[in-house]
Amino acid sequence: MATLIEEYRKACVNDLFNTSAFNTCFTNWKPTISTLIPNKSANEVFNLGDHLRNIFQTTNSNTGRTQTKLSSGGAAWEGLICWYLNLCNIGRRTIVIKHKKNLIPNCVLDAITVNYGNFQSNTESDIIAITFPDKTEYNTDISLLNITGTNGNNLNLYKRNGSFNLKLAIDTLAARDFNDLEINIIQCKTNWNDNAQIPMLWDMVYNALRLPTNVTVGKNGYSVHTCLYFSYSFVTLPSNNSNKIKNTSTCVQRVRNLSGGNYWGRPTQTNVAASVKEILTRNLLSGASTNHLTTLGTNLPLLQTSYNYFNIW
Repeated sequence: MATLIEEYRKACVNDLFNTSAFNTCFTNWKPTISTLIPNKSANEVFNLGDHLRNIFQTTNSNTGRTQTKLSSGGAAWEGLICWYLNLCNIGRRTIVIKHKKNLIPNCVLDAITVNYGNFQSNTESDIIAITFPDKTEYNTDISLLNITGTNGNNLNLYKRNGSFNLKLAIDTLAARDFNDLEINIIQCKTNWNDNAQIPMLWDMVYNALRLPTNVTVGKNGYSVHTCLYFSYSFVTLPSNNSNKIKNTSTCVQRVRNLSGGNYWGRPTQTNVAASVKEILTRNLLSGASTNHLTTLGTNLPLLQTSYNYFNIW
């Protein structure tokens, strides 16, 4: 059954592989990923979050270049995080999207807009995770889906070429259910020292109870202040020597109180950073009635069929 949620996830993951930088990098990462998940079990997949830094830094044996050089300023790191989080959320109502206007619901783009007088700006939202409510439309096969538009009429969900109009369906439902959406902005950076101040400042803006009168969050009637849940997280590689990063380091202090937490592609180090896998239980837990290990266990047998677009078999 091709549900709306899983069609949306497929579109987001396929978009990653349509990017040459990510596709090239993934070819190099895949052997390492395969050695880490030999049985394709739920625990193995979930625990990939402890090894994403090592996966990312796999050397390209053909060119001798590291993944850091191939990353085009961190785009590949963003892609790897997006790929991993979507894989861990199969069978759930959470979708993780690498920032691209034609994939993110319009109402969510409006909600994260910051207005400074007449000037509008969006945060460096490298990735946005959206958890949709447990409503019939999201769990229905798209061939049977009926959605009512704002004018009260059923929408024509198919384009002239016969393809399903995913963007129209998602835009309409997200706007209708905005107050029940959970929105998580995830900023990804390969370097920690030079970038930690950016998420700290954006998180302060989004979560401030009072801002200067000429600064507002949201437009067109949507704001992160009125969705069901909002958080801002930071995920770093890091490319700098992580063994020298301590709980007293300036970069750690800057992100220690982020609403969504700070994470890295290594195992959790107390008072420094949590493993990327922990963002699943801290911020993305409500996408199903059971935990991620349970939904992974149910859906991983479909990796060769329904979820073959993850390209790990």
